[in-house]
Amino acid sequence: MNSIITTDAWSYKLFEQYLNTFFRELKVNLEEHIIPSQDSPLFTLYAERPDTLYFAYTFNASNTIIYGAVQHLSTTGYHRYQRGFFLQNLSENTFDSLTNPRKLVKLITDELNSLFKDKNQNKNLYSDIVNSIENTKFFLENKPSQTASKVVSGFQATEQGMLYGHPFHVTSKANLGFSKEDMKKYSPELGASFQLHYFAIHSSLIQKLVSETEPSHHIENEVLEAAKEHLQENFTNYELMPTHPWQANFLLQHPSLKKHLDSQDVIYLGALGQTVWPTSSVRTVWLPQSNLFLKLSIDVRITSFIRNNPMDEMERAIDASKIIINHKINEQYPDFVILPELEAKTVKIPELESSFGIIYRAGLPPEVLENTRMLGGLVEENENHEIPLLSIIQQAAPNQNLQSKDAKDFITFWWKQYVKVSLIPLIELFANKGISVEAHMQNSLMEFKNSYPHRLILRDMEGISIVPEMIEDDSSISEDSTVWFSQKDAWIFLKYYLVINHIAHLISAIARVTVIEESELWQATRLTLTQENFSAKGQQYRDLLIHSLTLPIKANMLNTLYHSGGNPIWIEVENPIYKYRGAEALCPLQPTQQTNYKTLAENRVMGQLLEALIFENTFKYEFSKGQIKFYISDTVFYTCVAKRHFSFKRIKLNPSSLVRSDITLGTETRPNLKALLTDLKNIIEADPVKWQNFNDELNLTYVKHAQTLSQVPAQPLRTLPYLEQEARITNAHLYHPSFKSRIGFDLKENQKYAPELSEGFTVQWVATHNSLCKLVLSETINLEQLYKQHFSEKDLQAINDQLKKENVDFKDYILTPIHPWQWDKIIELYYQDAISNQLIIPLDIEGPTYLPQQSIRTLSNISDISALSLKLAMNLVNTSTSRVLAPHTVQNAAKMSDWLYNIVEQDHILEKQRKPVILREIGGLSVNQQIALPVQYGALACIWRESIYSYLKEGESATPVTGLMQVDTDQKPLIDEWIQEYGIEFWLEKLLTNAYLPIMHILWCHGLALESHAQNMVLIHKNGLPVKAALKDFHDGIRFSRHLLREPGLLPNLQDAPKEHAKINPNSFLETHSPNELRDFTQDALWFVNLAELAIFLNEHYNFDEIKFWTMLRTIINQHKEAHPEFAERYELFNFTDDTIDIEQLASRRFLPEIRLRVQTTPNPLSLIKEIEYE
Repeated sequence: MNSIITTDAWSYKLFEQYLNTFFRELKVNLEEHIIPSQDSPLFTLYAERPDTLYFAYTFNASNTIIYGAVQHLSTTGYHRYQRGFFLQNLSENTFDSLTNPRKLVKLITDELNSLFKDKNQNKNLYSDIVNSIENTKFFLENKPSQTASKVVSGFQATEQGMLYGHPFHVTSKANLGFSKEDMKKYSPELGASFQLHYFAIHSSLIQKLVSETEPSHHIENEVLEAAKEHLQENFTNYELMPTHPWQANFLLQHPSLKKHLDSQDVIYLGALGQTVWPTSSVRTVWLPQSNLFLKLSIDVRITSFIRNNPMDEMERAIDASKIIINHKINEQYPDFVILPELEAKTVKIPELESSFGIIYRAGLPPEVLENTRMLGGLVEENENHEIPLLSIIQQAAPNQNLQSKDAKDFITFWWKQYVKVSLIPLIELFANKGISVEAHMQNSLMEFKNSYPHRLILRDMEGISIVPEMIEDDSSISEDSTVWFSQKDAWIFLKYYLVINHIAHLISAIARVTVIEESELWQATRLTLTQENFSAKGQQYRDLLIHSLTLPIKANMLNTLYHSGGNPIWIEVENPIYKYRGAEALCPLQPTQQTNYKTLAENRVMGQLLEALIFENTFKYEFSKGQIKFYISDTVFYTCVAKRHFSFKRIKLNPSSLVRSDITLGTETRPNLKALLTDLKNIIEADPVKWQNFNDELNLTYVKHAQTLSQVPAQPLRTLPYLEQEARITNAHLYHPSFKSRIGFDLKENQKYAPELSEGFTVQWVATHNSLCKLVLSETINLEQLYKQHFSEKDLQAINDQLKKENVDFKDYILTPIHPWQWDKIIELYYQDAISNQLIIPLDIEGPTYLPQQSIRTLSNISDISALSLKLAMNLVNTSTSRVLAPHTVQNAAKMSDWLYNIVEQDHILEKQRKPVILREIGGLSVNQQIALPVQYGALACIWRESIYSYLKEGESATPVTGLMQVDTDQKPLIDEWIQEYGIEFWLEKLLTNAYLPIMHILWCHGLALESHAQNMVLIHKNGLPVKAALKDFHDGIRFSRHLLREPGLLPNLQDAPKEHAKINPNSFLETHSPNELRDFTQDALWFVNLAELAIFLNEHYNFDEIKFWTMLRTIINQHKEAHPEFAERYELFNFTDDTIDIEQLASRRFLPEIRLRVQTTPNPLSLIKEIEYE
């Protein structure tokens, strides 16, 4: 097997370059192609490296699978691979090692030809890439040995040290025009230097552009003296034109120059003056004696373009330079320097105008140059995976081991300084001046001070784009200048060149050679952007950047394929600044300004308790003239301001008006919760023990709700991202009286783990022996891909190292997350035997940071917001239910999710744009050791759920549906701006049609009932206008009858609840034979604790008629019926307009004697209205 390893460094680097380019431009997510290690032919080669991920990708045109192994999986595509690759030809049933880059190029180009055969293609793409391969090999074979180690020795070393060039350009070293001898003479990669060749051009043939009002003289005296000696008295009639030596020879052979040479309008002077050396761009040279750059013309095609200087490009560069100089940009922005082009000139010979064109560029004084490096040369790896930048970072902290965990803080600090002198000032420049710089790695130089980033230096004005409307009028620049661009295009260019080409490349390079992760550097980038002060305009563009879901990438390979460089193809990739956040990015919490928060909390509990008890008819009451009255005895009674709502005839109270009257004592008092419960005991039939437990739940709810109200986010909820809204919404269940009991949490734990208060935390990871585990995964994921959702390659290596020290084998265990509270309170106490016998091994790794969702036990990954959420077993009781995870529900989770996902995906009736997103539970893990104690049932389990962020599209946002009924921290409804913007009826019609109707459709069409209460729904919207719903929590939230399924053959093999579980939770089952039970299961969640609460909320805050609300819903249902008469029988079977609905009694079941499913029959709001027209 060792024979398949690519031993030569240059081939290996080209494999990386070409694969990464192909994958990125064809939007191949390499994570989706990760395969189980044992399925890869490379496994035996890297079996001792659990940090290695194996992938397989099929080139369909060749019917060939490439197998590879990934060392570093990069979020922006800068992957690093192990050196072994394997090819499997499916047609010929052959296996071959891949050691020749040409073979890979052939696979890639054949695939491109097949994918895009209907488009006009560059037929020479394969030969162009092979040309680049040959040149790369030539450079490596001829590179001076003393510079091969890539030691940072100075500015020239980085300029001339790029042997591979652009990491995402498949023809990065291609050239057509240079012979091998020419390459030895003129290539920066080989440390070339040479004299310029000069022509004397008659002044009448010179055309010149200058950026300064007083142009400088750029020709050194030595050259001037030589020219004077040659030209004698005619010297003043000529101007000197420097050229590249290769170009001089090219020009001398050009037919169009011959007559000018013969007439001596042009005189060739030969090689003169100082020795110059080429920079990374090949044609631009550094003039060390003049401290200038000179951009020359050479009619050689390098990468994809002939590298001469057409007049329009020179005009653009000079126009940009004029603006830089006239607006004193370098003086206004001291954190960077833009090197303007000082002078451009060429000849008035049309055929030779581009070939003679030159541009003098401002240089740098020696004291600055000494500490300045070209960034592209700092990050190119040598064969030992070393980069010159590492030496600079190391010099900044000579006592730090950059491979140790302790170095992370220092590297993060160093990186934040980099962001402050690069990304931030260039955002400010664009925001305030409309100037977009082409800050890719070869155009960007960094001046270091004490090895810290000090000042960014930018060059090549030909790539600058300026928005005319964003900069003060500059009359010196023509309206037709090619320097002017639209705001949209200029912003795209800046995001690509600065963020993707520059920042992303640096982050990947640093992460590949140090202990830090890419995600941590992106988090630091985001944090620095949000913490630094911006101007008002700068803040606007900062926010645009960090809130954009994607970033643009110029597809260099596809542009080469189509010859479309002048009108480039762009693709979109996930924005890592948006994706990676961390706990520090959370909006801080601050003390509430509502000093009566304890009273508010107690009122909420008392009001909700009485509302539930009244609705469930647990005691007699009188309701008259907006007041409710109920008697405790002949002499004691309570009164409270109340309103009977149309929705389910619910009575809502104003608990602050609750009064206890004692006729005997002649008193009227404001009761507290304790007094109310004491009185209620006298009029409610209840099991004494259960009533006391219920009392405890209510008191805990009061105390913990008060604690959660004591702190609020520093910004309104409506301004926060979804994951923070999901945590910070304080409503909880709007009907259940013990909506926040959280039995098991003390106040310190509530502060740490409650969603409203948590500042984020890591979970306890353990390695659980396979013999204890029951793992069921979705058909869309394997174990390696699951691990990659939580751990980097470095993390996996650290875990393996720990397990080796424990003398156990990584492959015999499954990495298992446990809520830290559950670990402390349950697992560490009740699973000691398993821990002692190394069946459960606590791991040192921290893993991602999580923020709890409203359900407490489900945790959002805030290190990577698009990564999977964790639903973890907790022996915590909340809203009267234990939050363990019953084993049968865990085993069903992935199967049910896949089933529902496929049903919705294949539904051709639901419009695509409003198909609900199914947030799949893609894996379930139960630790099923023999249950010795009741406390162990369901106590160690996890369900993995997809993140809503992996489904959002550009311009879309998400808000929990519970938020639609939430009063924000400014005491306005969270939805208030949306209602004001769109009008309540228009907004509501979109909400009901796009978010709620599809849930009913799933029952009508497919026979699946979903428990879609508000907490299980997420609203996807565009600026508040509803687009669709995302649905979640399916492991115990779906019911069906197999004889009523539209396609029963698709039903997976599911485990029903065992009898022991049903005794504890009689409302937990999958199958029923009753269509009414399916309808009621849907309506109880969707109608009663979702839509009814919304109808009441809109009535209370906007005086919106509830009858109108339900009429709109009925009309929308009828429209669906009219559009789909084929479902007439199903509409009758699952009739949402029946007279009554069975609703679960959530309060009474807590204190009545026997455990059973308790429901009550209530009028259906839709049956109480007549359909009316509305506009």
